[in-house]
Amino acid sequence: MPGDRYSHRKSYWLTVIALTTILLIVRLSQLQLFAGEDRKQAELNTVRRIEVIPPRGVLRDRKERLWVSNVPFFNLFFTPKEASGIDTVTIAQILNFSPTWLRQRIEQARQFSLTKPTLLARYVSFSRYAALMERSWHQTGFSGQVLHSRRYLYPAGAHILGYLNEVTPAEIAASEGRYTLGNLVGRSGIEKQYENLLAGRKGYRFIVVDAMGRELYPYQNGAQDIPPVRGTDLVLTVDAELQQFAESLFYGKVGALVAIEPATGEVLCAVSAPSYDPNLLSGEEVTFQWHKLHNAPHLPLYNRVIQGMYPPGSTFKLLNALIALQESTLSAATLYPCAMGFLRNNGKPACHAHPTPLSLIGAIQHSCNAYFASAYADLLHHPKYEKVELAYEQWRDYMLYFGVGRRIGIDIPSEKPGNLPSKNYYDRIYKRNRWNAYTIISNSIGQGEVLMTPLQMANVMCIIANKGYYVQPHFLRYIYGQPHKQVVYFDTIRVPIDSRHFETVIEGMRLAVEAGTGYSAYVPGLGLCGKTGTAQNPHGADHSVFVGFAPAESPKIAIAVIVENGGWGATWAAPIASLVVEKYLTGRISRPELLRYIQETPISYQ
Repeated sequence: MPGDRYSHRKSYWLTVIALTTILLIVRLSQLQLFAGEDRKQAELNTVRRIEVIPPRGVLRDRKERLWVSNVPFFNLFFTPKEASGIDTVTIAQILNFSPTWLRQRIEQARQFSLTKPTLLARYVSFSRYAALMERSWHQTGFSGQVLHSRRYLYPAGAHILGYLNEVTPAEIAASEGRYTLGNLVGRSGIEKQYENLLAGRKGYRFIVVDAMGRELYPYQNGAQDIPPVRGTDLVLTVDAELQQFAESLFYGKVGALVAIEPATGEVLCAVSAPSYDPNLLSGEEVTFQWHKLHNAPHLPLYNRVIQGMYPPGSTFKLLNALIALQESTLSAATLYPCAMGFLRNNGKPACHAHPTPLSLIGAIQHSCNAYFASAYADLLHHPKYEKVELAYEQWRDYMLYFGVGRRIGIDIPSEKPGNLPSKNYYDRIYKRNRWNAYTIISNSIGQGEVLMTPLQMANVMCIIANKGYYVQPHFLRYIYGQPHKQVVYFDTIRVPIDSRHFETVIEGMRLAVEAGTGYSAYVPGLGLCGKTGTAQNPHGADHSVFVGFAPAESPKIAIAVIVENGGWGATWAAPIASLVVEKYLTGRISRPELLRYIQETPISYQ
């Protein structure tokens, strides 16, 4: 019947609706029960951004021999919220720490922040870090940041290369995100000067970690990772083997040596003594070793090459000669007498025994104080100048061209300018119009207020060797693998001195080495031209000074040496300079007895 069919259909649809409702209720229950668990698990996982510090660019010497490479270390961080199963005794043993110290550091981390990583230890070696990570599944909360400290294959050139140290909070704040806690940065020398090239650019990995801080898998299979950019490898101008040799000559001595290729301004070696093995400031004990060096006698961290300011002594006579020749107040044939001192100023400055009278070449050869005092006085009092002060300012302008009293601009930081007194300085000391050439006669022989760095002295030798110009001294040669790509351009500076005047001075320097005050530097066939100096020192024995270049024709090396408290220039500085020049030009040493004496004989410093 129709009524029965209608009733049957109604029952069927009611059954379908009921079953569908039941299924929906079951599914909703599943979603509420199990999706809640999934959500809970998702909440327990998070994405951690991990810095990837690239290796710094390595450094090679002028012959492209590897000098400074990288060795991995780890900064170890601790995050209290992620910590579990901490066994301080075991961890302390792995890291070679005191358990008490480790517990204190962990407690300090908890007080600082439960969620932020705290730097627990620096410079953890790879082997120690790996041993700790083997236990990370049951001792959690630790994480590491790989960083690259330095290894020096030639343990020399510490003052040139510089060292790395951690960034300070102030540097982090000013870096606009470039640096973070625990990053290393160049602190001196090449490492600091070329930080932007050597450091490269850090990258980032994004890792999903669980609530215990354990890494699970790369976030989005690494699609969001930012790869690091390795630092740029640099080739330096320094010959690493020559550097080692030059440093060996300063055993038991305090002073400096600088050698430069005159045509290019490339520094061939630069010694500041005492020095230290640069490996001491790399790795786990860097802080301890730095404080030890900082407190050591004779300041081994002090770079005397660019920061030591010394009276140039008689080496300064060469510049006074060139200026007087250019100003036509002196000629190569001018004769001045010497009576063991400068007669016009009551015998001051005093002089030593030598033939008299002398021409300019002979005065350079025998280093006559009276001659250069006479030349200086006649320059400042010449009728061509209305006043002594005007003559002095003209003289000072020449000296500034020569690089005296100003920074030359070498490519490592902290260069000092030396000292070259101004007219106003003498006006303050002696009162205006109350001083003249005799008042400041010490300037004629490189004493008194004039101070120069060893770098400036060597640069003057480049000017004389080049007969009138120099290229800014520098340590960076080129980028490794790209010898034609210059990253820094160094200026060529000319001095306003006619080239013919340099010939006269060079002849005097040649004779000074072959048959004069610099004879202790003579090596047959080397062609070394030089000038000794004995720089008076108010704090003790005089300093021994020598400057020169070789060979006389087409010079390949210019050099300046100063040995503190070494006495006469011929005693220590001249033979040291000649050994370095001979080694560089010939690759050998013809005077092994002298070499042995220099390398094994210290100077007594009180």
